[in-house]
Amino acid sequence: MPRRRALTAWARDTGALIAEDDYDGEFRYDVAPLPALFGMDPEVVVYLGTTTKILTPALRVGWLAASPGLAARLAAAGGMLGDWASGPAQGALLSMIATGALERHIRRMRHDYSRRRAAMTAAFRGGDAGRLLGDEAGMHMILETRQPAAEVAAAAAERGVAVATLERYFAGTVTRNGLVLGYGGAALADVARGCEILAGLLASP
Repeated sequence: MPRRRALTAWARDTGALIAEDDYDGEFRYDVAPLPALFGMDPEVVVYLGTTTKILTPALRVGWLAASPGLAARLAAAGGMLGDWASGPAQGALLSMIATGALERHIRRMRHDYSRRRAAMTAAFRGGDAGRLLGDEAGMHMILETRQPAAEVAAAAAERGVAVATLERYFAGTVTRNGLVLGYGGAALADVARGCEILAGLLASP
């Protein structure tokens, strides 16, 4: 909180505007969600979000919360961009919000993702396979490995397990060796099976 207060104070002092993308904010597990910066100082913060994680990327609906004056200016500018979200999709999302269906859906998915995450962290908890990072929120985590990640990914693919290497997410020099493990689109049994196969590969000499 002190860092957040310092950031909003800096924005006020310098005339800056903070864009707050609450990435994975709905899916935090062992820790409570942090309060939004927007709630602390809506005059210097714009809050952004989308339905990509909570519903589906195919819906292509997002939102922006800002102070009334800035919201009006942004709405006017947005009207000239010519790229609109589908009206029926927006209406469906508004209906879900109004009826509480969206909150119920998020609560249900948080429970489901928490179970998949637990299966994944249990499989790698000992540290023999590598160091697990980023497991406190979201729908994926990183496993830093001692073995070359590309070789592990290739061996896993031969056994029906698809994982990405960290290398593909670097714009410059690759400084970490590891795998990106996602569990958002897989059933609990598939997550457990995939982790078992990966753990076996990483335990091999």
